[in-house]
Amino acid sequence: MMNSAKLAIKQKWESFAEAHPSLARLLFQFVKFYLFSLLVTILQYLLLTFLPGVIYSLTDWGSIPFQAIRIKFWIIDTYVFDYPVTGDATGGLSYFIAFAATLFIAQCVNFPLQRNITFKSKGNITYQIIWYFIAWVTITFTCSLLASIYVPILKRYLAPAVYNIIITVVNGGVQMVIYFPIFKIIFPEGAKN
Repeated sequence: MMNSAKLAIKQKWESFAEAHPSLARLLFQFVKFYLFSLLVTILQYLLLTFLPGVIYSLTDWGSIPFQAIRIKFWIIDTYVFDYPVTGDATGGLSYFIAFAATLFIAQCVNFPLQRNITFKSKGNITYQIIWYFIAWVTITFTCSLLASIYVPILKRYLAPAVYNIIITVVNGGVQMVIYFPIFKIIFPEGAKN
């Protein structure tokens, strides 16, 4: 029964791919993109769960508040990066360093997976790294600005393990929606230009 269901799904997919080759390729790329993004999101969650405690225990950076890029507009008065001293591993410069390191490590894993496996791109790697970096910084700032609005509320009512899941899912979801079309541009398929 299971094999016949698999066979039926395979036949439907092959029929669809034959009738709509470009759309089938796009959907297959999106599935690979999603799976790699999910893998990287899990990596980010694990790093963000343990790295802040490690940095906090090895340094005194948790006692240094970190605020950068103030946004003051209408009723919004916040910092894009706002990590006040909390007296534990979830605040101060130590948490910002852990957050930044987590994002950087995740992108070092994500870039080759997406470039080489999902999009099979052989384009100019220097160009791709530069545009990937620009996209990553822009998206990180956007997600951090959004987080500066909702994270204080989460921290007030939820345990760190719970709000780290929410932060990771929201950031990952926003990034996934933005990154896929950008990757289609940055990582052209095929031979080197």
